[in-house]
Amino acid sequence: MMNVKKKQKFIKWYKFSTSLNSNYHGKIEECKNGYTIYVYNFEDFVDILNLLGQMAAQFNIGYGYEEDPNKITDYQITVIDFDENFQQRSTQYI
Repeated sequence: MMNVKKKQKFIKWYKFSTSLNSNYHGKIEECKNGYTIYVYNFEDFVDILNLLGQMAAQFNIGYGYEEDPNKITDYQITVIDFDENFQQRSTQYI
């Protein structure tokens, strides 16, 4: 669970990350445990997952659909926590 300081730090990084994508269509809401992010296409979903992976975040994922389970209308990501020192770690790609 994030405290106020950690929430402010997370929202700063979220806004910075989404500002780099001019086509981003999503919204974020504060919830009891952190933040819930709603995105409406798969590309934005992957961008947010990449950000959360770099931040070593703890999160849950859900998705919504109207009548056909094969036609996903939105993705929900609830971010519970993240590593505040993620910038000091080096990322290794294979």
